[in-house]
Amino acid sequence: MTNNQLIFLVFLISILFSSCKPDVEQEANQLLTEAQTLVDNGSWRQALIILDSLHSTYPRLVSQRRIAKNIADSITYLEAQATLAYTDTLLPPLLLQADELLKHFKYEKNNSYEDAGRYVHKLLITNNNTDRNFIQAYVRDDRQTIVKSYYFGPSQVNQNSVILKANEQEQSFSGNNHHFLSEGHHEIMTLENEQALAFLNFVSTHHGHRIAIEGKGQNNKSWVYYLNAQEKDALSKTYQLGWVMKDINHIEQLQKTANAQIMHYQQKKVK
Repeated sequence: MTNNQLIFLVFLISILFSSCKPDVEQEANQLLTEAQTLVDNGSWRQALIILDSLHSTYPRLVSQRRIAKNIADSITYLEAQATLAYTDTLLPPLLLQADELLKHFKYEKNNSYEDAGRYVHKLLITNNNTDRNFIQAYVRDDRQTIVKSYYFGPSQVNQNSVILKANEQEQSFSGNNHHFLSEGHHEIMTLENEQALAFLNFVSTHHGHRIAIEGKGQNNKSWVYYLNAQEKDALSKTYQLGWVMKDINHIEQLQKTANAQIMHYQQKKVK
């Protein structure tokens, strides 16, 4: 076979294969049609899967990928609208629950040096518990729950942990410690967010039992005291408020994100 014959044969084979090769643009357009149909039927997750497949399979089809991006943006918009509708039903009862609990709390904020205030149960206000060991808990304006273990004594102990004991169960917590002198040694160990909620959960769960607080410091220093019924009730109510505020914060963040997505989509459509 001569070179000319070989070249002609290769040319014929290439024509044969090209005639049998599917049109990639047609395939991509079919995927776009399927994705849009799924969107119209409310199957948004399935539509996104198809759109992702289009991007990875046909990276050079810029026009089709641009359409795919627009469809994906419309799904984000529809999901944001659904999120707003859903959260609008969840938020009012939570706000009512928070208002009912807040009747037991006092709002504190020193405007001279504090950016955020806090809701403290009336029984746990610091000024009422200056010269004793006690547990304080509160919920801040930013919906975060805080627990503070207060120590007061004749000498510094460098408090580093506290152990809750009740009904043959115990749970240990550790946090940052702050020390100052004022007619004795004062130390405040702080627990935040999830650790604070876990502490309060233990108290709430063992509300009907005798709860011992064992503080721990350096050089094996320790001290023990017990929560009275009023303190257990105050801490349990703080636990309830903390969880309600956490749920409210989560919903508010969902709403903020959804509103931003809706605004972005609407501004984009105007352009």
